[in-house]
Amino acid sequence: MTDHGKVLKIGLVGGLSFPSTITYYDRINRLVNRRLGKAHSPRIVLESLDFQPMVEWIAARDGDAVAGEIAAAARRLEVSGADFFAICCNTVHEFADLVEERVALPLINICRATAQEAARRKVSTVGLLGSAFSMEEAFYRDEFAAEGIKVVVPEPPDRAFMQEAIERELCTGDISRATRERFARIAHDVLDAGAEALVLACTEVPLVIRPEEFDAPVIDTVDVHTAAIVERALAPLTEVT
Repeated sequence: MTDHGKVLKIGLVGGLSFPSTITYYDRINRLVNRRLGKAHSPRIVLESLDFQPMVEWIAARDGDAVAGEIAAAARRLEVSGADFFAICCNTVHEFADLVEERVALPLINICRATAQEAARRKVSTVGLLGSAFSMEEAFYRDEFAAEGIKVVVPEPPDRAFMQEAIERELCTGDISRATRERFARIAHDVLDAGAEALVLACTEVPLVIRPEEFDAPVIDTVDVHTAAIVERALAPLTEVT
């Protein structure tokens, strides 16, 4: 019989946006149940934040405000018994270092986990598809560079379109056919520019990019992140005593 009491309690900072947080909750539960069987499910505590202030702070480059809000949520998770936490958003990880300076609770970093997964697959160049901030700032590139992996991003007009579509459509779940088609075209352009694999570096992008439409590997950062979260939660069950 599995000693479920040894499974670590997961803390999630969500609402960034709410459709992706639903995906996190669903995938984490399914992965844990697949591993433990029967009616097992993980212990999860969620801090669901209002995304709009976060969007405005990021646009204003107010990293202190973003980090402060996330750190405060992480401290509440710790009070609620979480053993570690994850931020259910790629873009906010631009300020992950600032968050970690302010909290004692361990963070599972989505950018680091994704770069390590790309390295495991022996990919030398990735096409990064996400928010404009994820594609243009250094926080994702630095993690890939640490693994010796090059990054290709869409052209500026496509980056601007993707950012607007993420805010206007993907974050609400109301996605037009035209938006889906343009995202697919952008992904093909990145592959034509030399990318060996696509990295869906926004928790909403998997809503519009379907892996079966591409010959190249597609790395869904939500899949990678939730797998890393579950591995950490179940680690005590596999430790040799």
